[in-house]
Amino acid sequence: MKTRSVYAALIAVQVLFATLPIAVKVALREMSSPSLALLRVSLAAILFVILQRIIVGERVRSRRDYVELAVYSVFGVILNQLLYITALTLTTATAAQTFVAAGPALTLLIAILLRRETATPLKWAGIGLAALGALYLVGVGVSTGAALGNLLALANVTCFSVYLVISRGLLQRYHPLTVITWTFVFGVPGMLPWGIGSVLAEAGGASPLAWLALAWIVVGPTVGAYYLNVYALNHVESSVVSVFVYLQPVLTGALATWLLHERPSARLIPAGALIFAGVAVTVWAGRRARARRQAQDVQEMLEE
Repeated sequence: MKTRSVYAALIAVQVLFATLPIAVKVALREMSSPSLALLRVSLAAILFVILQRIIVGERVRSRRDYVELAVYSVFGVILNQLLYITALTLTTATAAQTFVAAGPALTLLIAILLRRETATPLKWAGIGLAALGALYLVGVGVSTGAALGNLLALANVTCFSVYLVISRGLLQRYHPLTVITWTFVFGVPGMLPWGIGSVLAEAGGASPLAWLALAWIVVGPTVGAYYLNVYALNHVESSVVSVFVYLQPVLTGALATWLLHERPSARLIPAGALIFAGVAVTVWAGRRARARRQAQDVQEMLEE
């Protein structure tokens, strides 16, 4: 029964994340990207603080941990939000979300470069396939703006992958909700210089539809999706969670075609196939490596 609830949560996470670029596109009709990014981070930080105190009630135990959390916010919130929302001003929702599927392979690449993971030929093959698909997709569209938007979307996924790798240390000592909460809290002052002027200039003229889109962005694909993802990670391994990411571009493509009348580029399908294949190979390689380590541990125990 619990397995079903975990899988239901993972599917809900992908549905919520798939709606993010749609809602962002709607809000961007009346708000600038710095304004929208600041409002999203600030409102989400408030909700995360409330949830963290009610559900976990855990305190950060040292100044050094606060410093680390502030660093995490640079990659996981500030650069992540600015790059993603700005990318959506230039490229399609479907293209931007397709890059998200490359996240697991990029995360593995960064972990290898930072010597947090061991490289194997199979892992390099998976990273290569995903990278080839991502680079091919960067060229989607005939305009320079679309290519730049795709490049920003790729940079956004890269920044978030860095955050996932460097935050593993604190995630072993603190509840994930505590880490996410403080990452967003530290993200607010980091976003202020970029967005406060735009917020003051634009907030008064935004329509109810723009505010509704913002409310959904905060409650659904930000707080709701992050919380459900944490719940799932507490019950299944991260490789299982990463496989469900494949659903996001498909769902976003369907929603964008219906709601935004987007027309997917001819490059999107082969690029997406390469990205999906690359991530599948890296996930499989990770499972093989873990299985070998477990077998070695069992053998060592038997020999003792």
